[in-house]
Amino acid sequence: MTATIIDKTTSMVKEYMSAFDPSHDFLHVDRVRNLALFLAKECIKQGDVVDLEIVELAGLCHDVGDAKYYKGKQTGGDIVQSFLIDQGYRPDRAALVARIVNHIGFRKELAWDDTKDDAALVDWRNHCRELHVVQDADKLDAIGAFGVMRCAAYSGATRVALFDATIDPMRNMTKDQYEAQSTAKNGSAINHFHEKLFRLKDMLRTEAGRRMGKERHEFMVQFVEQIRREYNMQT
Repeated sequence: MTATIIDKTTSMVKEYMSAFDPSHDFLHVDRVRNLALFLAKECIKQGDVVDLEIVELAGLCHDVGDAKYYKGKQTGGDIVQSFLIDQGYRPDRAALVARIVNHIGFRKELAWDDTKDDAALVDWRNHCRELHVVQDADKLDAIGAFGVMRCAAYSGATRVALFDATIDPMRNMTKDQYEAQSTAKNGSAINHFHEKLFRLKDMLRTEAGRRMGKERHEFMVQFVEQIRREYNMQT
């Protein structure tokens, strides 16, 4: 049986992600892929037009070129677009997948400014449902129970403290502040909840995503409160 573009892309991404720690491995990618497809189907039920193949490809490729691991000159979208075209995928569809990949990520969204960015780009960001479901899926896997485990895993991989009571979180960080702290690695895993993870609930774009995000957010709040109680030896 001839391998489909999904099969080929899955194989490529499995190999690409194999060197990364458990916070950003293929199992994370697979969860995002499945979440994105679920959210897309929920959007379709509400009357939206969503291309499921584009969603699946973008979900599979969303962490290609992630700046935490990749220091090359090409964007993740560039890498993905070249790969898809090499597999014989239609160039216009490859370009759309690449565009979505280049717009996935918390630090990227921090740089968005609808009052200053190109109007056509802002319109696309606000109306592309394929983008929205992959964004939401990636955010949902960053919060809740999986989010807690992934945060701890990444802190372990980068030798960042799990909790340090002497370091206060930086709230409402800009993109530059977020990147500077990510580079310096001078925070803590628990501070990351206050600096990023607690913000994600309000950045979700789909109805189903917001519904799922509410429960996952509340779980994280309870978890962080339990950390505080244990540290302060409260019974």
